[in-house]
Amino acid sequence: MELQKLSDLLEIKMERYKLSRFLPHNKILDYITALGEDQDSLTTFMIYNADDYGVYLITLLDEIAKKKHTSFWYGQLGDLCMVYLHYVDGARLSALFYFIKAHELDSKDTSILNAIMDLGEPPEIVLTEDQKKYYAAKLLALEPESEKALAVINS
Repeated sequence: MELQKLSDLLEIKMERYKLSRFLPHNKILDYITALGEDQDSLTTFMIYNADDYGVYLITLLDEIAKKKHTSFWYGQLGDLCMVYLHYVDGARLSALFYFIKAHELDSKDTSILNAIMDLGEPPEIVLTEDQKKYYAAKLLALEPESEKALAVINS
């Protein structure tokens, strides 16, 4: 019985976030924008829609990011590219582009700096050595104990 309740709840949650392929783009934009800067809701939305919409989600989130012009939305784009669309050629380069935009808008957000630093590691390294050192120094200024940044600086 308990398993059935959980299954029903999951289906309700999925219905809330799963989009119809026939919705016009302005309705999808309105829906995503209405989620606001709620990290959990946007993450759930991306999980349920990344396979069906893929690169189209980048187009939609990019439109919102340009309008809202906040670090949060560019960070979401970086996450989408790096986590949900990692199998697409150039996704890590796109993630780097969006994370750098997010960092330009909020230079004190260590989660963005950590995400940038992750792009300097396998499977596909997209940061140059100079970029690694630059962002490691920025991260160390905010998090002096960052092992990731210290490893880059001391290498």
